[in-house]
Amino acid sequence: MTGSQIMVILFLCGSGLAEENVLMTAERLGGKTLGTLVKDADLVETLSGQGPFTLFAPVDKAFKALPQDVLDKLTSDKELLSQVLTYHVVSGNVTSNQLKNDMVVDTVEGTSKLRVNIYGSKVTVDGANVILPDQLATNGVVHMVDKVLYPLPTQSILEYAAATPTLSQLVYAVSMGDLIDFFKGGPFTLFAPSDEAFDKLPAGVLSDLLQNKTALNNVLEYHVILGTVYSAGLSDNLRVKAANNQDLTVKIEGENVIINDAKVTTADVTVKNGVIHVIDTVLLPPTRNTKHSS
Repeated sequence: MTGSQIMVILFLCGSGLAEENVLMTAERLGGKTLGTLVKDADLVETLSGQGPFTLFAPVDKAFKALPQDVLDKLTSDKELLSQVLTYHVVSGNVTSNQLKNDMVVDTVEGTSKLRVNIYGSKVTVDGANVILPDQLATNGVVHMVDKVLYPLPTQSILEYAAATPTLSQLVYAVSMGDLIDFFKGGPFTLFAPSDEAFDKLPAGVLSDLLQNKTALNNVLEYHVILGTVYSAGLSDNLRVKAANNQDLTVKIEGENVIINDAKVTTADVTVKNGVIHVIDTVLLPPTRNTKHSS
């Protein structure tokens, strides 16, 4: 055995790689709650298997941040717990240099996919930050994340909006603008005005828009970004191009995210073809095309 081979063996033993599978690695790096829940769900044998697996492992703080009723439901329903935990696992070794923006990968959960986004040097999975990437284990690789991931819904942007009573006016406006087919595409980021946001419009503005498809579509497309931008990708003074080719300005004021003059009231609603942020004010483009479409 050469000196270099001895050094490699010593390095692997010292790093824990020679004896730690993906679950053990995650537990050592701050995922003890994950380890406990994996045991409760009878998944230890699965994650100790040959693999290889890629595990997006939530740190303990991620589970502590869950609402108590959600955590209680997970711990009392083994089938649901197993579904959520296996949603954090991808078959094969997927290292950070293989991840691309708006990349979608299959999970071993079986029916859902994870969406990867890259914002500069920041990598997210379903909006969760990867805080410690590329931790090698005997049967795969571990990426520590700061949030618990939930299986992606099968609903598209419009399907989610249609099923949400507080977004009914948005759905009606999209229908009147004949943009239903547009919203079947994506991926998109939608800043979705609530019904209360529409109610705040000056008298006559909404009725005028509903009678002018060109102007209506211009306003609706001003609420859309092409591509998926979670909260992690929004920063103070960021300017982003909306689908109508006009700029939106992002401001971060304490805990609040402001898009132009609209506050995000519900962030990071993951849907099949993008992400939704609900806002409290309708965004009106600085220049509005008032020419009536034929």
